[in-house]
Amino acid sequence: MSDLSNVLGDIDRLMAAAQREAEEAAQRHQGQGRPESSGTALDGQISVRLATDGRVSELHLDERVMTLPVNELAREIAAAFNAAWAAARSDDPAAAAAAQVDPAALAERLREVREQSLRSMQAITDSLAGVMQKIDQRVQ
Repeated sequence: MSDLSNVLGDIDRLMAAAQREAEEAAQRHQGQGRPESSGTALDGQISVRLATDGRVSELHLDERVMTLPVNELAREIAAAFNAAWAAARSDDPAAAAAAQVDPAALAERLREVREQSLRSMQAITDSLAGVMQKIDQRVQ
């Protein structure tokens, strides 16, 4: 039985370590939004910077763009904003998926799974102990 207890102890330690890492990630994630991002248009004559909350934090218009027709200027500002917006969300599917993960929810779910698995492992251990006890009684 001690080998099974050792295995259960090892599993519990591994799950506890994974839960600690998830909780630390949740703490690091708190207060962090998306990274700042920026986009440009007309070869840098128009630039837009988005803050971590997704709002425009800076809009730079070079003096030369002030002579553009209003509709063209609006289109180029929109293009710069869209470039910044795309940069914030990344074209990398793995990065986009990672950004959707809530570390606090993940840590809580991991805690629930750990508790449930410990209950299941204890039930298995108890059953095996009962079987071993019956075998010992029959052998004697």
